[in-house]
Amino acid sequence: MHVRFICALLAFLCLSAAPCRAIVFEATADPTHNTTAPTGAYTNSGWQYEGNYGSYLGTMIAPQYFITAQHIGIAGSTFTQSSLFSGGVSTTYNIDTSANGGTGYWDIAGTDLRIFKIQQTFSTYAPLYTGSSETGLTMEINGKGGPRGADVLVGGVLHGWQDTNPDGTARWGTNTVSGIYSSAIGDLLTASFSASGTAEESTLSNGDSGGGVFVDDGGIWKLAGVNYSIDGMFDTNNVVGDGSEFNAALFDRGGLYQGSDAFGWTKITDLPLDNPSSMYASRISTSAASIMSITAVPEPQSALLIVLALSVGLLQRRRITQPV
Repeated sequence: MHVRFICALLAFLCLSAAPCRAIVFEATADPTHNTTAPTGAYTNSGWQYEGNYGSYLGTMIAPQYFITAQHIGIAGSTFTQSSLFSGGVSTTYNIDTSANGGTGYWDIAGTDLRIFKIQQTFSTYAPLYTGSSETGLTMEINGKGGPRGADVLVGGVLHGWQDTNPDGTARWGTNTVSGIYSSAIGDLLTASFSASGTAEESTLSNGDSGGGVFVDDGGIWKLAGVNYSIDGMFDTNNVVGDGSEFNAALFDRGGLYQGSDAFGWTKITDLPLDNPSSMYASRISTSAASIMSITAVPEPQSALLIVLALSVGLLQRRRITQPV
């Protein structure tokens, strides 16, 4: 019941309040952590395809196209792949405001995904994940905001950290896809913020909207999602109008209230086992055909699948499962 309640609030929390909230790490509060390109097992895991779109991030997905989140609005007229991401010189590209009949962008219907076209040409771009087996895969996530804030205590015991204001610094982290949720704004990848998760365990916070989520598909890191939202808000009580609610990255929500003054508050039972909060990203795979119809640069294997699907007049949609 609780998961259904929270996911029903996602659109309200992101679209009418604030955009999806920067990378918060479970293991460290260091604001300089993971602010340069990943190395080791995460070398070339997606960071190199990111760029600055206003105060947010976007991901290059074709020679002249990048993808980001709708709910951040129009964040600028340029897209910059800085040296931080490219490892070379910084390059700024002008957005083609005449694209799509003068709209200036394409929104993928029924989702939070938005595609922009640039006037120049990218030298590289991310492959799209078009499979249906994201659950259980390690994610590399990218965002642009602030590090973790004040401790969230329940009965004097640490349960996580409050959000802070964005500081404009790009960071990367990791997590594990825990499931797929079918929502009013399309399929969402979900991932829990666990105290015993990946080595760079992280979740989203204030300023991460639009950043890319990548998964390792047979040794190739591919774009699988675009940052959308987090669980929230939270409070230590269910009093309406007292202004004490907050957004947070929690490895245990137990003992707190979750919801909002507008929709009401639900008390989360404090159990012996942790009950972590989750992040959500717009799923790429179920929108891949729509995306590639705009960019006209299909993956070789994906193009064949699309032709086969169209030959029978139907693109099959994967059956949705609840997050775990």
